Amino acid sequence: MIKFIKQSIIILISIFLLFFLLNYLFPLNTNRLNKPLSTLIYDNANHLIAVKLSSDGFLRIPIKQKELNSSIKKIVLAYEDQHFEKHFGVNPFSIIRALWFNLTKQGKIGASTITMQVARMMHNKPRTFTQKLIEIFQAFQLEWQYNKDEILTFYLNNAPYGGNVEGFASASLKYFQLEPSSLSLSQVAYLSSIPKNPNANRPQIYKNKKHKNINKIKNKLLQRIKNLNLLNEEDYQRAKVEQIFVNIQNLPNKIPHITAKIKQEGVVPTTINMSIQTQVQNIIKAQIKELKKFNIHNAAAIIIDNKSMSILAYIASQDFYDHQHGGQNDGLKALISPGSTLKPFVYVRALEEGLITPLKKLFDVPLFIDGYKPMNYSKEYLGEVTATEALQLSLNIPAVELDRRLKEKSLYNLLQKTKVTSLTYPKSYYGSSLTLGGLGLPLKENAELFAMLANGGTYQQASYLKYKTKEKAIQLLSPQATYLVSNILADAPRLSFSSTWEKMHSMTRVAFKTGTSAHAKDLLTLGYTPKYTVAVWYGNFSGEASKKYQGVHPTGLKIASPTLFKIFNILGKQTWFEAPQGIVTKGICQDAIQLGVCQQKVKDQVIENIDTKQQCHAMRAEVLSYLQKQGSINAINELKNHQCYQEWKFYKPLITSPIHEKTYMHNYLLPQTMKETKLECFSFEEDAKIYWLIDNNAPIIGTSGKPMYHYLSPGKHQISCLDEGSKMMSIEITIEEL
Repeated sequence: MIKFIKQSIIILISIFLLFFLLNYLFPLNTNRLNKPLSTLIYDNANHLIAVKLSSDGFLRIPIKQKELNSSIKKIVLAYEDQHFEKHFGVNPFSIIRALWFNLTKQGKIGASTITMQVARMMHNKPRTFTQKLIEIFQAFQLEWQYNKDEILTFYLNNAPYGGNVEGFASASLKYFQLEPSSLSLSQVAYLSSIPKNPNANRPQIYKNKKHKNINKIKNKLLQRIKNLNLLNEEDYQRAKVEQIFVNIQNLPNKIPHITAKIKQEGVVPTTINMSIQTQVQNIIKAQIKELKKFNIHNAAAIIIDNKSMSILAYIASQDFYDHQHGGQNDGLKALISPGSTLKPFVYVRALEEGLITPLKKLFDVPLFIDGYKPMNYSKEYLGEVTATEALQLSLNIPAVELDRRLKEKSLYNLLQKTKVTSLTYPKSYYGSSLTLGGLGLPLKENAELFAMLANGGTYQQASYLKYKTKEKAIQLLSPQATYLVSNILADAPRLSFSSTWEKMHSMTRVAFKTGTSAHAKDLLTLGYTPKYTVAVWYGNFSGEASKKYQGVHPTGLKIASPTLFKIFNILGKQTWFEAPQGIVTKGICQDAIQLGVCQQKVKDQVIENIDTKQQCHAMRAEVLSYLQKQGSINAINELKNHQCYQEWKFYKPLITSPIHEKTYMHNYLLPQTMKETKLECFSFEEDAKIYWLIDNNAPIIGTSGKPMYHYLSPGKHQISCLDEGSKMMSIEITIEEL
């Protein structure tokens, strides 16, 4: 007997030593169980709004150990492995019974424990005798390295549940649209039966049999659990009479544009407010139906919470599934023309530099800047307007001239300090057109710029990912200047609004700016309150222009603004900005340029300690000509005593026609008198006489500000304008005949 005990001990020790040796030589690799996961996207109220399949095409949602409630454990173990809590990975009695059945040809029965099934899942190889031995060894390894709940979790996360559904939590969502913790006993019982034979037991097999077989499978398993005394009579009867209905639906995807962008696996919390997202989507869809007559088929909108810079709504197109009109494009990331929506930033900078105050007057007269002649949308010039009027009416001339005078503080330099991705060329490439929409700008980035105005000049990018690490906010503009511009934008006229829109807008005060690109391809409006920033765009992803309908020309104000105010109506009534420290009211000279005694003195809000004295370089030759034509001055010599005259008299004359380095085309069939070139030059000299020097020909006498016409033969020409002070400007042009 003692000898037998000794031999048994030696055998056991040998087995243990062999196990440790094999475990060292063939370490367990459970990484094979960590397969690519599906992505679960939640809104800011923690509601599931989208599910994305794993990278290998499976619905694979992990269940966590803490989610393993007693009902799930009890039912799964009763069906798959009754002795799971007692054995060490292998059930010897089950193996012996399986061998006996196989040898006596009574049929095939399984002997695999849950632990052995987990070992099989790591390989997914054909079932051979050798493979079975490997599974047994690895079952021992699993039991040695992991506790029972961890092993059960491995099983529940990797078990097949039919088709591309893998894992208990995946099946719970796919077949019942529930999380595992919300399942009833009957539902848990049915799901537990699927892995044994997923192709036969999955719900799709029974979809035409009114779920009778599903409930039959469920009741059979419940009876087994009751027989094992794991279920009391009351719970058994309640679960037995419960008729479960599998409702196989497409996986939720309420935010398809965002879903397509997210590459992260597992749970992804977002800041999207699904209620607001849905309401805005419905507003846009309804609006698009009305706008098809204008040849407008798409739209985009974004709502940003200014305080957190979280995106609450992200509508990238009017319908993701509208393939005819490119619905899968992202209208918030696409390059669109901002139109006039960047003008407010020029005025903010001009306020900071003391170039203007809200009531300071500016010239709205024809300007010629490096061969470029900006024009207003109306094709008219208003002469003199206040800075407030210039911005509210979205006049082009004052904005372009202010940006020119800002020099190193210009709009270009401001955008350089932000995360604007499309600003890839030097300042000279864009020229004055930058202020008027000459830069393609994604609507999301434009909205971030407007959120900077709402946040008192603090810039930060916005995100729809709840836990994304954001870059530190940077102060780019002053709170005082942004406050003054916000008030100007909030009081902008809404000439194209009906009384309905006026009434709706009265619910809350909104600072807003509209934009309309060339040929009305892009129609947009951006607006903000202290709490929210909203941006809306209408247009076509094809780049096709909108068209007028019944005499109505589409503009950002007419098309996009109604949607913007509907959105603010959803967001509710809000408070307005409080004036920051440093805003004072004092008397200013309102004159666009002060010629002697100030003609117009007014009280205005200004930024404290900012020098708002007259800027000498505000005077341009075109402006001087305008003042003479308006009768403000009779001749340049009236300005002799002006404080800036000593600077002005050294300015070169300005050739406004023809344009430097431009090629002019003439029809050779036309008479010479119809092929003459317009010559126009402005001088600052007291004597208005100027001299045109064309190539090496004799000078032609002209008058400052008065155009004349001269025939130029085909070829290259050098043209100079010489004033009485011997200052000269020269250009080169080319004449070609067709």
